[in-house]
Amino acid sequence: MKKIEIINQWCLSRIFEELNNGNMRIPRFQRDYVWERSKVVKLLNSIYMQYPIGTFFLWEADASMSTFCRDMSDFGFPKEPDGKKFLFILDGQQRITSLYLALNGKSFNNIDYGTICFNLDKKIFKIPTLKTEPNNIPVWKIFNGSAHKDLIMQFIDQREYVQSILDCRELLQNYPISIVKTSDMDLESVVDIFERINQGGKRLTAFDLVHASVWSEDFDLRTEISKFNDEPAIRFFGSINEEIFTQSLALNVKNDCTKLVQLKLTNADCKTYWEQTKECLRLAVDYMKMNLGVQNISIMPYQNMLSVVQYYFFKGGSNTMQSRHKQVLEDWFWTTTFSNRYSSSTLTRMNEDACKIASMLDGKDVSIRYTVKLNISDLKRSRMNTRSVIKDGILCLMALNAPKDFDNGNLVTLNNTNASRSSSKENHHFFPYSLYNKFGVQIDEINSVLNFAFITKRLNLDILDDKPSVYLAKYESTNPDILDHLHSHFISKDAFEAAKNDDFNTFVEERGKELLQRINTLCHVDEQTESEDIFEKDDEYDE
Repeated sequence: MKKIEIINQWCLSRIFEELNNGNMRIPRFQRDYVWERSKVVKLLNSIYMQYPIGTFFLWEADASMSTFCRDMSDFGFPKEPDGKKFLFILDGQQRITSLYLALNGKSFNNIDYGTICFNLDKKIFKIPTLKTEPNNIPVWKIFNGSAHKDLIMQFIDQREYVQSILDCRELLQNYPISIVKTSDMDLESVVDIFERINQGGKRLTAFDLVHASVWSEDFDLRTEISKFNDEPAIRFFGSINEEIFTQSLALNVKNDCTKLVQLKLTNADCKTYWEQTKECLRLAVDYMKMNLGVQNISIMPYQNMLSVVQYYFFKGGSNTMQSRHKQVLEDWFWTTTFSNRYSSSTLTRMNEDACKIASMLDGKDVSIRYTVKLNISDLKRSRMNTRSVIKDGILCLMALNAPKDFDNGNLVTLNNTNASRSSSKENHHFFPYSLYNKFGVQIDEINSVLNFAFITKRLNLDILDDKPSVYLAKYESTNPDILDHLHSHFISKDAFEAAKNDDFNTFVEERGKELLQRINTLCHVDEQTESEDIFEKDDEYDE
């Protein structure tokens, strides 16, 4: 049976008819109904000039998918379809609903789309700027049957205007619509189609689909997540991505977080496990802050790690971590980070790790370690202006090492900061960014994570753009413990001497040695037996 059908004989009037009888629906995961009026005017002018306005993509599904339907009672559409099937608008909903509002003279979100007019003299659609401008006819009056007849009578003595009205109405009502319709596909089959559609510049996600399928009037997962992220402690830590919640729910309900399993979550599942999952996520955040240096979500190597850690608390049924399990989780965290384990096949690998955690909680002797193969060059290549798991792992190490201001030894607080970005107020270029050319290095080298240190905003402002040779000499003369305080930043005596000589290359080399030694110790590099080399190149992003 053919599952994809190309429909070319539909027109705007047919689309509106399907909307009015309730057969054509908007999926709940589509967030925005309409465009601004100026964009609708451009669309109407394209139609008038008989330009193509793109294909509309529909999915025909049976009434069992009614939980996917967005409530469109504010449009006056019926809640139930006229037939036994829905036509979901997967691509084109903004165009369709915007045209519907304009051609039916309706208002939405305090915007009156009925003010869009067709100018009979210029033969263009526009939003009138002057109330006195003649012959601006609201487009809904041209499209609407009874109002259209009144217009004809109004201009009965002006034959040219009558013809313009008739031509405009004909074009609008009978404008051909190109439709691709997919039928006889269940949710599993159509999910890949969902995710490949770019609606309004935003790619649909697995979370959007889960949210739609588990929604009910008394439980909206997106709203519940928003409330959770607005809790003071979580807001201070940083908002958690929506998909972490569906992964966590799937693990807790099904012991599996693959995409298909997430899509099989029900409203009852989410309502039953929601409170416990939230509490386990809170425990996971606290554990990672206290034990792994993840002071802020911006430096968490993978947010997916939260789902795995919360699963430990869920499965263990306790709000504390057993001491014999603590080392296993730490081994898992550091080796997963520095092997880039979750950079591909993420959900599958999360399932593997969750399974090992479940076995550990059942009393089995479990080790969760992965092969780490790093050298100093890898650390040097990790830039603060790139998306880099290695960089975030290093920042976690720096945060866990209780960094101190090297002028007075005060602890640096890292809460509530986007510490992963070079522009964060607690981030300090040890060799100033503005002077990179004076140190004989390239601009990208100055952004190496090995040239960064966590210090307070106060100390950052005191240093400003001074060379290390200048500010370190000043602090060394007043702080007898400066070397101990620099050790909290993985800066050895040799690195300190290089900085005092403004020797950038030696500084990052020596600091890299200190950090690599710490990474190798945490990752048990000398004891490695498993071979899984999954190191991948980091992706750049704009600051």
